[in-house]
Amino acid sequence: MTVRTTLLFALGFVGAFVGCMSAEAEEERVLLAAIEALRDAPAEDLGGRKNLLSALEKKPARSPEALRARDSCVEAYRLLLEGKEGTEAVKRALGGAGPVPATLLADLAAAEEKIKKSSDEAMPACEKATAELRHRRR
Repeated sequence: MTVRTTLLFALGFVGAFVGCMSAEAEEERVLLAAIEALRDAPAEDLGGRKNLLSALEKKPARSPEALRARDSCVEAYRLLLEGKEGTEAVKRALGGAGPVPATLLADLAAAEEKIKKSSDEAMPACEKATAELRHRRR
């Protein structure tokens, strides 16, 4: 091989490697933006948050850091939204004209448990994984 051929081959290899890293970096930036959009969405807009959660869940995450951030945040926000939907259902049942369901207290307890699990365990894991991914992108 001539020096020129070797040099061109090396430049092509480096260019391909840098191109892969750029695609991964862009994927991670998009993922971080999706997490931030979900975090910043109005708490009372459960439908909007559900849509953002669904979109986040579908985002590609090739690196272990991106996968951890995506999956931990999906779990945290899913628990939170399910808990809030449960408490809203209990409020509707209490405010309705019909009889109160026999499972009302159990439903409320289950909803509150999801919110607590999100707050105590899942959300801190989401925040940690997101911070690690942001740090990686610097």
